[in-house]
Amino acid sequence: MNIPTDTTRTNERLSTSMSEQHYIKKNPSSGVPISKMVLTVVWAVCHFAFFFIQQVAEIFAPLLLIVGIIWKILPSVLHSAVGMVDAADPQIRDIVGRGTELIPSSLTVAGHTISASSLIFDGLLLIGLTALCATITAFLRRRL
Repeated sequence: MNIPTDTTRTNERLSTSMSEQHYIKKNPSSGVPISKMVLTVVWAVCHFAFFFIQQVAEIFAPLLLIVGIIWKILPSVLHSAVGMVDAADPQIRDIVGRGTELIPSSLTVAGHTISASSLIFDGLLLIGLTALCATITAFLRRRL
């Protein structure tokens, strides 16, 4: 039985230190720097895009929620004010009554209908988008 004796590989392994062997095992793609650089650029662009979306969503989510909630609550507050003023002066009651009629239930802007409920829903969606982008950027941070 012939056992091949390849001493060159054994001598190479013995000549490299343990830290070099660990580095070679840990970074097998060290021989391909261009693909690693392209991958890093792609991940960096994705990280930038998701972080930018997260920042914009963090700005607009509370704004949409607050405006939607105020728009939703304001008519009922004014109706209750009409009830409180009902026993008082009839002129004030008419002014407050006309004020409640001025608040629209929805607006149509450039073919899109906007209502208080849609603003609240959009604000909640932006909060969800913020959480998703934060999760993705955390994953990308570990990847880079």
